[in-house]
Amino acid sequence: MQELMFLGLFVLALAIGWFLGRREAIKVGFMLKPHGSALDRQYFIGLNYLLNEQPDEAIETFIRALEVNPETVETHIAIGKLFCQRGDVERAIKVHQNLLARPNLTAPQADRVQLELARDYLAVGMHQRAERLLEELAGSSSSLRAEALVDLVTVYEQQHEWQRAIEIGRRLLREQPRFAVTLAHYYCEMAVAALAQRELNQARSWLEAALRVDDHCVRALILLAELEEHAGNQKALPALLHRIANNSPDFVPEVLALAERCADNGALNLADYLDQALGRANPPPVKILLARAQHMRRELGSEVAEQFLLKHLQQQPSLAGVLGLLKLGDEGASETVVSAPRRLLETLQRSRPQYRCEHCGFTGNKVYWQCPSCQGWSTVKPLKGHELT
Repeated sequence: MQELMFLGLFVLALAIGWFLGRREAIKVGFMLKPHGSALDRQYFIGLNYLLNEQPDEAIETFIRALEVNPETVETHIAIGKLFCQRGDVERAIKVHQNLLARPNLTAPQADRVQLELARDYLAVGMHQRAERLLEELAGSSSSLRAEALVDLVTVYEQQHEWQRAIEIGRRLLREQPRFAVTLAHYYCEMAVAALAQRELNQARSWLEAALRVDDHCVRALILLAELEEHAGNQKALPALLHRIANNSPDFVPEVLALAERCADNGALNLADYLDQALGRANPPPVKILLARAQHMRRELGSEVAEQFLLKHLQQQPSLAGVLGLLKLGDEGASETVVSAPRRLLETLQRSRPQYRCEHCGFTGNKVYWQCPSCQGWSTVKPLKGHELT
């Protein structure tokens, strides 16, 4: 079915291109008499191949029949793109190389062909050739400059050349301000590499750069908070933790352990911090509710904590919440009454994903800053809602 659709689109594109090419030829005086000749003959030979289920021969015949002139360039570009989408990249490269060698292309047409040829090279892993073409386009005044920058930064991202990706990303940021979210992650990748080498000052510098680009980058805030704790800079922690709770409350569970250690050192009021996160999140993550309930249990007793948690669970039922409620009521209950259903709930909870990509729907049990499926940055978020967490 897909093959038939491809051939149908291919023939339609060629027919339109053939008609436009013929009209242009008549217009400029190339054709002194109606085309009853080689072009028509080649076209019908191609149709014959197609009817005899010889698609490769048909395609080659059609390409030979279709003249290259300003009216048919877009058709040839479309043919090359169809080849690439079909997986026949070698043929796509030939079509685009042949086009690029034509001296009569306009500057915008030559730029479009160059971009498509670079994408062909990327499709077969010929990165150096693709980079040369894309760099040339990216450094020009072409209307395709932004597209070339996007493709170029993707190449460096795939190769984990984060420094080069940052350089291109800065240029792309001027064309596409929304690229700030992705660029901030590139700085975070550099910080992670610096942390692996125990270069704390360099890592801090990269993370601060990430926050200058995107001051809501929760990954940079989390990494910076962990770095400051490791460096023993307790005074810097509360401000960072409060920024996370204010800007990205859904990610507070990722720093709960750090917040609790900070509270143990007297640098943070844990109850106020959890209340801040609960006030900003809608609906609130169950892990924050459980942490707040545990804090209430220590300060005010089990009954108050259970009532608090039960109230929220009636509004937002979840396996993790019910499990937490059982744990709160462990004291004074028999082993059979509490432990058996708790074990069942723990089993059910482990089988459910905790995170989901908002772009492609990928799910997992840990946070990914770049989705493994669609490669989107900051698209994986904690799951919330009925029976999900």
